[in-house]
Amino acid sequence: MAELSVETQSHGEGDWFTYDGYGLSLANSMAKIYNSNNSSGFVGWTLGYDEPLRIDVIERGTCDFGDWAGSCMRSQALHSLNITLQWTTNATPYDGDKMILNISTTIQHEEPLATSAWERESRTISISAWFLGDDELNLVETETSTLSTTHASAERPQILSLGDTWQVTLEIQKIDSIRQRINRGMWNETTSSFNELRQIIYTVEEESTVHTAKLDWPTLRLREQAVGEDNYSLVYLSELGWPVRSEEYEGGIIVMSTTLTDFSSSQYDGPKITTVEQTPSVTILLTMVAGILAAVALSRRSHTNCKR
Repeated sequence: MAELSVETQSHGEGDWFTYDGYGLSLANSMAKIYNSNNSSGFVGWTLGYDEPLRIDVIERGTCDFGDWAGSCMRSQALHSLNITLQWTTNATPYDGDKMILNISTTIQHEEPLATSAWERESRTISISAWFLGDDELNLVETETSTLSTTHASAERPQILSLGDTWQVTLEIQKIDSIRQRINRGMWNETTSSFNELRQIIYTVEEESTVHTAKLDWPTLRLREQAVGEDNYSLVYLSELGWPVRSEEYEGGIIVMSTTLTDFSSSQYDGPKITTVEQTPSVTILLTMVAGILAAVALSRRSHTNCKR
């Protein structure tokens, strides 16, 4: 059997990918936050709806950021989730000891079409929380937006093979905006900016077959880990370069897990429907976790102060 290699590919306008498992991972992470920060008596959560994470390659356009000015490809990731959190009777200040959460995520990514060390990403996470207090319906809205411009010291190899390893220094310029309001009142907004320097080690660890209902995908497992950090991510890349499965680990425990379920790509002529078991997913996905959990923590603090 020939050794598998993964070649970096360019996506075409109109390509799209959907991933399952992200909403489940997010709901479990949020429940953990509420369980650890609220009074005891947290029961758990029930699902209202969970739209699959969808990534669309939208268009070719002109971009101007960092030292780059020229043609680029724009892509967008969308996800929405609705869950109800439940506590035991009289464990919270909420009537009925319930809270309903709507969480929507939008990520817009711009990447130069020619060789460049620059890329830009805009991420917006909106959380709406409804709960009853003194028989009145209260609404807390929290929105966090992050604009990141990143310069990499080296590019990813054009072709990946088993055993490959390389290190990249990322210089990231971030502008964070957080705004919040209660019961449709005035928005309270804060904005901050900062620079971040990270050294990332990439290692192609092993060949692995990802089994799905329709397809068995030969993949290369790529490990991404920052120097001096315990957290890491694993991405299972198909021969065509896109993630079939992704996993994120914190302290050795998996916290995010998604899988490719459906796609349409100009690079692929075989069967398109995968309908896979619920496990792992996308690289654009990995940028969503920290921002979402921070937004949830901020939203949670406001709920405890909102009872009238």
